[in-house]
Amino acid sequence: MMGEQRPIRVWGVGTSRTMRPHWVLSELDLEYEVEEVLPRSPAMESAEFQTISPRRKVPMLEHGDLVFGESGAIVFHLVDCYRDRVSLAPPSGSDDRAVFDDICLFALMELDAPLYIIRRHAGLPAIYGESPVAVDSAREYFLRQSGEIARRLSDGRAYLLGDGFSAADILVSTCLTWADFIGIDLVESLVDYQSRVTARPAFARARKRNHPPAAVEALRDQASSGAPSSGRE
Repeated sequence: MMGEQRPIRVWGVGTSRTMRPHWVLSELDLEYEVEEVLPRSPAMESAEFQTISPRRKVPMLEHGDLVFGESGAIVFHLVDCYRDRVSLAPPSGSDDRAVFDDICLFALMELDAPLYIIRRHAGLPAIYGESPVAVDSAREYFLRQSGEIARRLSDGRAYLLGDGFSAADILVSTCLTWADFIGIDLVESLVDYQSRVTARPAFARARKRNHPPAAVEALRDQASSGAPSSGRE
């Protein structure tokens, strides 16, 4: 199996997107190393980091000789590599996997994407420009699309695929966490779902790895300064 000869390493901390690989690895109970690189931080300008991520983006995963990014791709890779260890996704080619993929891609395209519009134009206006219309539209769109998640849970199921937790819950939950952080009010059923999913011990372990004290302090400094630091998300 890939990744056995060298430690698994995650580059990136501090965001909902970097939380995804940390959470999956925690659910899989795998040992791994963390490079505490924040988005939009001077660490992104280092030659070492730019060798790992020429796009200057986090998260990044080192798994044996494989080095790649995009949080969704990292999640898919890990759950397929270690499905014999813990099942976090249905088998490839199955009908259940098609449903799983549908939910995951929906989360990345229809939930994550509008949140990033808000991040750019409300959180980083000095870089991307202020655009209240785009921000308001993105908030409305997110709320409308989050209704699809509420609909899937309306039959009383505990998780998105039924009674069993999966990586689809990780992708959706991290979007809901991001939405809550920026002040988007979620309907009660999604609040209840979030409480249930984030009560998992693996979530608590992952959150600790994703929000180390130095990263939390740096994020506070960025927020209080009101000025963007170097690097990219």
